[in-house]
Amino acid sequence: MTPEQVDLIRISFDAMWPIRRDIAALCYSRFVELDPDARDLFTGDIERQRMKVLDMITALVASLDERPMFQSLITLSGHKHARLGVQPSHYVAMGEALMWSLERKLGASFTPELRESWRTLYATAQTEMLRSAAKT
Repeated sequence: MTPEQVDLIRISFDAMWPIRRDIAALCYSRFVELDPDARDLFTGDIERQRMKVLDMITALVASLDERPMFQSLITLSGHKHARLGVQPSHYVAMGEALMWSLERKLGASFTPELRESWRTLYATAQTEMLRSAAKT
């Protein structure tokens, strides 16, 4: 990721913080709409499950300048998701759901440059999580 992309993500993350629960709910709903079988991955408290997505995003955004920490988060998450039965198609659907949700909630401030920055972050995480899951 470029320094400009990191800056855009951080600025947008600060803007989305007050509406993070709305984004999480919208993202989860869209995710299971895109991949109905994914609903089976979520057990227990649905609100907690929704917030786990944003917890991971928070950790990744916080570690953008700390490559070893960023990599560690992704690797551990990839292993955990593999044990839970998460499939590559789930990552694709979640990425689409996240972009859709951010666009809906951030509106005009979700510029093409910002969209590309978030896509790059998600693609990096997805690739590395799948790589670590393959080693599980």
